[in-house]
Amino acid sequence: MDRLPDEILIVILSCLNLKEAVRTSIISRRWRYLWRFTSCSLEFLNQWDGNPGTWVEPTVFLSWVDQVVKLHQGPSVDKFIVHCQGITDESPNRICDWIRFAMEKEVKVFDLDISCHDFPDLNKFLSISREVKPSVDRIGLTSLTSLRLVDVNVKDEMIEYLLSSCRHLEHLCIKFDNYMKKLNVLSSSLKSLSIFYCTKLKSLTISAANLLSFVYGEASMSPVLKLQLQNVPLLSELQLKGPHCGSFLFEPSEHSKYSHQLQRLVLNVPMLDVVSAPRHDHSLFGLPQLQCLKQLDLILHARAGESFLFFVLLTTACPFLSSLGVMMFYDSLASKEAIATGLRRYNRAKADLTAHGHPCLKVIKLINFAGYRSDFRFALALLQIAKSLEKIIIKPGPGFLGAERITTVRERAKQLEANLPPGAELLIVSDLQIGSDLRTYHEELNC
Repeated sequence: MDRLPDEILIVILSCLNLKEAVRTSIISRRWRYLWRFTSCSLEFLNQWDGNPGTWVEPTVFLSWVDQVVKLHQGPSVDKFIVHCQGITDESPNRICDWIRFAMEKEVKVFDLDISCHDFPDLNKFLSISREVKPSVDRIGLTSLTSLRLVDVNVKDEMIEYLLSSCRHLEHLCIKFDNYMKKLNVLSSSLKSLSIFYCTKLKSLTISAANLLSFVYGEASMSPVLKLQLQNVPLLSELQLKGPHCGSFLFEPSEHSKYSHQLQRLVLNVPMLDVVSAPRHDHSLFGLPQLQCLKQLDLILHARAGESFLFFVLLTTACPFLSSLGVMMFYDSLASKEAIATGLRRYNRAKADLTAHGHPCLKVIKLINFAGYRSDFRFALALLQIAKSLEKIIIKPGPGFLGAERITTVRERAKQLEANLPPGAELLIVSDLQIGSDLRTYHEELNC
């Protein structure tokens, strides 16, 4: 290695992560400063995982980030990522310095997950850009392909400027923002967009011809959002959490311009919409148009004993659906009247369900299945329509107030097994693996 020129050693070090590259500085005097010239990703991760030995006091940690930024002398950096929990103070120039660094190094992935910090306004951003590239027409973060801001407040006009000036920007995620009020997303390059818990956002308009994935999570105390997806001809994946789930389910005409092209749909449905769903399950008409949907994942917050019949009927609006995942959370106990009404509706719908058998549904996953009469009838109804079913996987879960119901679940499973379509199998599992996708969605939409 000592015979290799510095240029080759720097290329090798650029294949390592930051900590590994810095550790090589102790090898010899020659190696002491080589890491500073690497083009590797700069990833600074300081998030609490329950182990005090892996967590650094935030002020000390961010000072280390600032020091690395000052010492780095390489021509470029692919990724600049800073995740740090527990920030209590704010350095007004810190993010400005990091943005200046990202401009100088032509960073492609810029990812900040820190609290109590503000992204500079547009005038300050343009001022920094002119300092970095005074003689270049195209200024700003022009190399950016991915931008993620968590707990970093940013204004509408700043995001709109980045969307218009960053011609290679494909991924945008904004989470826990307190500044944005009216955001217009206009982009020809954007492929994925995630907006989470922007507490003052009242209007979101999206026109992105190449957008493939859109994720929107709404906090319970947020203002009513006016959401418009105007030009999204390639949108194939949609994830929603909050009141807009109800709009998508019960006001299908409002979403007909794009719902027919979706291939993957995740709905984290609040209890209010689950409770109101039975009012819409009297007919197979008036459902969302989901002609291309192949994967449907539902996270249902319900009262124990509440009817899930509407969500069985929903699958009939998805003729090519092959995978259905349902995660259940019981927040309270349904009234005796609601339970009795749900049973009557289920008995009336039996004939319709038989007439509308599903030709493509092959895999069903039921996570947190507690064996109540409501989720048992739900599973039974799914078996009734899934004529081509290959596998139903059940992961038992706690019922209302955390009551253990494993014995009940196993008894229900025996009853379900007797109603399996020919060739299908029923599996009861206790590990978390089969629910990993749903858990990822739930954690992402509820973090």
